[in-house]
Amino acid sequence: MARLNCRPFFVVVLSIVCVSPGTKASAAPIEIPVMTQNLYVGADADPVLANPTPATIQAAFNSVVANNFPARAAAIASEAASVGGPLLIGLQEADIISAPGGTTLDYAQILINALAAQGLHYAEAGVHTGFQISAAGFNLTDQEVVLARTGVPGFTATGTGHTFVNNVTLDGVPLQRGYVLVNASLDGVPFEFVSTHLDETHSPANAAQAGEIIQQLDTVAEPQLVVGDFNANPSEPTYAEMLAAGFTDVTAALGAAGPTCCQSPDLNNPISQLTNRYDYVFERGFSSLDLALLAGNTTPFENFRPLWPSDHAGVIAEVDLAQLSTVPEPHSMALLMSAVLLAAGSRFWIRR
Repeated sequence: MARLNCRPFFVVVLSIVCVSPGTKASAAPIEIPVMTQNLYVGADADPVLANPTPATIQAAFNSVVANNFPARAAAIASEAASVGGPLLIGLQEADIISAPGGTTLDYAQILINALAAQGLHYAEAGVHTGFQISAAGFNLTDQEVVLARTGVPGFTATGTGHTFVNNVTLDGVPLQRGYVLVNASLDGVPFEFVSTHLDETHSPANAAQAGEIIQQLDTVAEPQLVVGDFNANPSEPTYAEMLAAGFTDVTAALGAAGPTCCQSPDLNNPISQLTNRYDYVFERGFSSLDLALLAGNTTPFENFRPLWPSDHAGVIAEVDLAQLSTVPEPHSMALLMSAVLLAAGSRFWIRR
């Protein structure tokens, strides 16, 4: 009886597999830290909207000056630096104010400068322009702005502003609320980021505006983050609408939920007065949730006015994005040859 050793067949098969590599996708998560912050213009705007006279406007501007946004911006920048610098920051009430005498306050730029002082470099990735008021030499432009980290390898972000169709008029002034939609990519993996400021009158327009964002985002399948001042508690229809659309409330999911609005208009209350939860980070399509916390919500940052960075707390979160990487995989031709050779070898494993 003769016996044929099959070993050469396996040597050939292994050789073909080794020299004919392909690729296979595997998940390696990358971290996406983000933040949302209503900057607060620094004054109660209702008297101005109701009666924009030189007296009401001057009183509001005096409050803005007393509430010292440059100092508040430094406190917000410190909060951002404490978590290493979010990749994207959504800002509401990132206003531009000019006054007689040449004084101009550009809130987004002031914050960018404060972040740079912390060693964090940002640029505006997208802007939405809302209502504008001009009277008695004063000008105010309301804005939503998204800041993006610069100098981060493999990171790109480009945004556009959108005004809601469901507009709201308050005291005769169309608020022109809207959102900034940012198309971002990190290490070649795309995702979308939206920052918004919804209707503050708690009318049906609030949920309708959220619906406009959802409708826009439903056109693509990329992972998505929606952040901002929603002016809606979890008990209101807007919150339910976000959850029904498949979004997860990150701070609630991680047990970090708490009130985010509102401190006294003069920011001079020594004990926090936050009672409503209006500010959120919602996610859809990310692989996991890593971190959530509130910023500027419990302890004054200084012992004289302004005591608080804003009348809203900031919300910081970190989510994971599944990154596609490549690992060697036998080429399909190698697999075919392997099957043929193994089949041939099986016929001649034993010769009698």
